[in-house]
Amino acid sequence: MSKIFFTSDLHFSHANIIKFCPTFRPQDVAEMDEYLIRKWNETVSPQDTVYNLGDVSFARDIGRIEAVLRRLNGTHHLIFGNHDGLLRQHAPRLLAECKWDGLPVLASAQDYLLLDVPEIKQKMVLFHYPIQEWDGCHKGWYHLHGHIHDRTAKLRGRVLNVGWDLHGRFLTADDVDGFLRGLPKTAHFGDKNTPPDNAETAAQAVRNALRENNGL
Repeated sequence: MSKIFFTSDLHFSHANIIKFCPTFRPQDVAEMDEYLIRKWNETVSPQDTVYNLGDVSFARDIGRIEAVLRRLNGTHHLIFGNHDGLLRQHAPRLLAECKWDGLPVLASAQDYLLLDVPEIKQKMVLFHYPIQEWDGCHKGWYHLHGHIHDRTAKLRGRVLNVGWDLHGRFLTADDVDGFLRGLPKTAHFGDKNTPPDNAETAAQAVRNALRENNGL
């Protein structure tokens, strides 16, 4: 039976990520790339699907990036991260060409995806960045993101960083469900404050809130 997996921020060919987030990475760039490819293919079969939430590679040569992508098992859906400029530029070709298993190098590539996951009876909002309020958060829909590597976002609700540097493995739908199902839904109007009585006091209230949010 095929499975779906989630990951983010693999950062192939990135030397500094080894220094910043060493826990689940070998200490040599070439060794790290081979390690991540091996871990992917040990987990993901050609029949499986991966939703990769961005920042695939720091290589400055699309040929080098593509050489890695062609070695990865399964159906590979990409949510663009902030370091995926080359992949964005060459996406039409990568969507059209096939790798060794007959599947496209990339099955899809987009900035944002609303995904229905029947096996856990849940909808998920996939985006590279953590979002404070996302589509369906008040219904209990899950929000998966990356970008912050080995940290958890300081956000309320059913939101999860699926990044490699936080988990050291690829997450299944059941893994995600296990992390999030017991958390409360996020109501759009759950923290409603008493509104100010005019535009001038409203502006000052906004300034005060922004300063407080930034620790000023």
